[in-house]
Amino acid sequence: MKAIVTFNAGSSSLKFAVFGSGLDQVLAGQVPGYGPESLQAALVQIESKGILLQHCGGIGHRIVHGGTRYTAPVRVDQTIQDDLESLRKLAPLHLPYGLGAMAALRKLAPDVPHIACFDTAFHAGRDDLHTRLPLPRAYHERGYRRYGFHGLNYEHVVRELPLQTGKPLPRRLLVAHLGNGSSMCAILDGKSVETTMGFSTADGLLMGTRTGAIDPGVLIALMRDEDLEAEGLEDLLYRRSGLLGISGLSSDMRELLASPAAEAAEAVNAYCYQAARYAGSLAVAIGGIDAMVFTGGIGENAEPVRQKILAQLSFLGLSAQNVHVVKANEELTIARHVLSLLRQ
Repeated sequence: MKAIVTFNAGSSSLKFAVFGSGLDQVLAGQVPGYGPESLQAALVQIESKGILLQHCGGIGHRIVHGGTRYTAPVRVDQTIQDDLESLRKLAPLHLPYGLGAMAALRKLAPDVPHIACFDTAFHAGRDDLHTRLPLPRAYHERGYRRYGFHGLNYEHVVRELPLQTGKPLPRRLLVAHLGNGSSMCAILDGKSVETTMGFSTADGLLMGTRTGAIDPGVLIALMRDEDLEAEGLEDLLYRRSGLLGISGLSSDMRELLASPAAEAAEAVNAYCYQAARYAGSLAVAIGGIDAMVFTGGIGENAEPVRQKILAQLSFLGLSAQNVHVVKANEELTIARHVLSLLRQ
């Protein structure tokens, strides 16, 4: 089996990795930003190691949103690519770059199998109790529902945690994926039950530049009183709010933790309080918590953030024995799916 190359277009960077036939990782990298320049920078690094995409066994792509139609990885042809383009509006911060990169790479390596792997797929199959929005029923059938995201990494955590601890997967598991984009997931017997992100990647927890959940009355007032139309409101909610909006300084948790400014501390405290509040509600969804995992850039590296969150969750019985840190690795999950489809 030839090498498998994966591309993971996030909201602030492009990650890439190369795996051998045994899923051993032989190269991994990350370039800031997104779009054609970032993709070209990634390709330069890959080709500098003598790896040509045209000679790979398969190329895997992280696609943030699969809508209602794509609930499992799929081999991409032009019909699939065109259909996925119709979903751009569902994830405006991610899909344009993920789909743009996939289209460019399909042109560069047209004879290599391209596999789209969806962040929403891990949460597919949940019943209406967990997916229906409180809107007239017709809207649900038109796709206005709670989807959930970060599924490729949640899938990785479910597989990796038993390997890391040497113990069976805890039955009631809470996973906090904390990064520039943040969410939490309540997992029962390895399956997603409830998660903080819903219809969009702007829902749930306060994030780097995204609001998280917000009173819809505020949105109506902003449109009416501040003359914000859809594009301006989208820019405000996705790119100018969250940690950046509260602090007025930065969306980077590292910078905020190092800053002496009161506004920085306020943003950090708001972030941790929101996370703890949502953790409590997710415990209800699975009847308690047997273990908790922190993952993602903030979850893995910002111990002060972990401690602030855990201090507010002592009533759940969490301790050093049942709190774990698992390094995020969507790329390995993507590579597994590529290999699985290629073997079919």
